[in-house]
Amino acid sequence: MKILTIIFAGLLSVSTLCAQESFTVPQLTPEQEKEVLYNHVVAYFAAGLNMAKEKDVSPEAYGKYIGNQFKVFWDPEAGFSFFVNQIMFILKGVNPYSEMKIIEQNEKMIRFTMSNMNKLFKQGPAYGISYNEFLVCSDGLLITIANHMKANFTYKDTDGLYEVTLTAK
Repeated sequence: MKILTIIFAGLLSVSTLCAQESFTVPQLTPEQEKEVLYNHVVAYFAAGLNMAKEKDVSPEAYGKYIGNQFKVFWDPEAGFSFFVNQIMFILKGVNPYSEMKIIEQNEKMIRFTMSNMNKLFKQGPAYGISYNEFLVCSDGLLITIANHMKANFTYKDTDGLYEVTLTAK
């Protein structure tokens, strides 16, 4: 009987070990890495905006709240050039699928466009927010940072072509 128990236990152990799935570390292409990061940035932003909406906070007010949290990392003494370069870097990073083009610039103003800003919203709301809510919230955030940096931020959007104007005060 002991031998049967040992054989049964041995067979059970072998079958259990053979049934275990082997995992491997995923290998992502640079494009896949961009897609994951892009979706996570928008998802985290949208999740916060959804929570704000549930608490009857407008998209603009939530954007201003985020801007007030972020502005401690911005030094107004760094100047307009610093502000412009940082905003362009951040916006390009937030949407790596966008083509950024400078339309007009001088020492006190820059105007640029970004294509495909509505990429995640082409089918309708994404992560529970509309494209318009996304834009209004972003506007509140960027206006808050711009004011802190002694600058102005304005935008207009035409079917995903996002045009930004930054001016020094």
